[in-house]
Amino acid sequence: MDVRVLLFTFALSVGTGIVFGLAPAVQATKPELSGAMKEGGRGSSGDGGRRRVRSILVAGEVALAFMLLVGGGLLVRSFFHMMSTELGFDPANVLTFRLPIANDRFPARSHLTSYVREVVARINSVPGITGAAAADALPLQGWNNGMPFQIAGREFRDRANRDSAGFKMVQPDYFRVLGVRLVKGRTLTDRDVKGSPPVAVINERMATRYFKGEDPIGQRLLIQEIVPGSPQLGPEIPWEVVGVIGDERTASLEGTQRPGVYVSIDQSPTTEASIVVRARIDPDSLQRAIRQVVHELDKTQAVTDVRTIEEIKNDSAGSSRLRTMLLTIFAALALLLSAVGIYGVISYSVVQRTHEIGVRAALGASRSALVWLVLGHGMALATAGLAAGLAGSLALTRLLSSLLVGVGARDPRTMGEAAALLAAVALLACYIPARRAATLDPLVALRRE
Repeated sequence: MDVRVLLFTFALSVGTGIVFGLAPAVQATKPELSGAMKEGGRGSSGDGGRRRVRSILVAGEVALAFMLLVGGGLLVRSFFHMMSTELGFDPANVLTFRLPIANDRFPARSHLTSYVREVVARINSVPGITGAAAADALPLQGWNNGMPFQIAGREFRDRANRDSAGFKMVQPDYFRVLGVRLVKGRTLTDRDVKGSPPVAVINERMATRYFKGEDPIGQRLLIQEIVPGSPQLGPEIPWEVVGVIGDERTASLEGTQRPGVYVSIDQSPTTEASIVVRARIDPDSLQRAIRQVVHELDKTQAVTDVRTIEEIKNDSAGSSRLRTMLLTIFAALALLLSAVGIYGVISYSVVQRTHEIGVRAALGASRSALVWLVLGHGMALATAGLAAGLAGSLALTRLLSSLLVGVGARDPRTMGEAAALLAAVALLACYIPARRAATLDPLVALRRE
């Protein structure tokens, strides 16, 4: 626990108590006797100025509660929408991990690709595993490379002004292991190796944005070669598009989909090796067996960041989950405070108007009329608070717009549900003292003063 935060919170709490306790204390030390005698008269409901202050405070509580309820509701709806986002692949029973490889370990690229191929082959031999494949980046973890590209045959652009796309190196089985949907053409195969024509697969976002109205199959993308272990790029390679796949969720759940290009690790080697493994059983139970077969090949090879896709998904939503939880807690507290505030003011008003209520009852007012008399005052405060809260929430949601996924900042459904909930709570808070007022014995009420 941070002592500074603890002291700050303690000082703030004490200061708030002193400030809000000092005002009525000072006021009590300077009574106006004539006013006090007038306030004690029959039928008086207390000083009008104080009554207005109490009403403003209650309306302010309702407004704040409404703003927080709307904000919390938007974040909750956004969070559930984000968690149900289509990933573009099947995340069930998929285990991922990284294989850190030093840049200078394999001087020859063929040795690097052979090593990665052998590691994956040994992992595939583990009982319970239905498939494994290597890639330079994992799902939901972003692209390791963003590469400028030029579509061959179109107006030439210098590299500084070219559009860019995500660039991922994968083994051919990557799409099968994850269950990525093939839209058109073919995926990568074992025949796409060094020395054969360079080929690429693009995602639907890439096809829609840059090949609208055209068939991307057979088109060529000019992209500079990525040299393993070197910050310098090589010459441009004309990658022929041979297939289009569904959009794999490469970014976090809060991120946006990006146009992407996939090429074979054999044709574009990388030392950034990550492995995706699909199992027919609980993938966590295979961790030991996977480490064992990797270390049988190379005792010095580290196996790091072992996680399932579901764990990666939950981690990527961690910040959104925290924001949603905090604002929801604050909204619940504000709702409770507004209910207590309304109940307290209405109860105090009933006590102040006990004599008046007794007179009305003695003159024949029905219980329902007395209930509505008290309810009207309380619901008027709640309505004023809701109106002010609506204006405030329109400003608040503009600040939240960048944090929302799949829901508008001024979603009418969320605002309507927040207003209905707050109105129901306010009605309940008013009804309890209203019902108590309606059950007062007129004789007892008239004797109170």
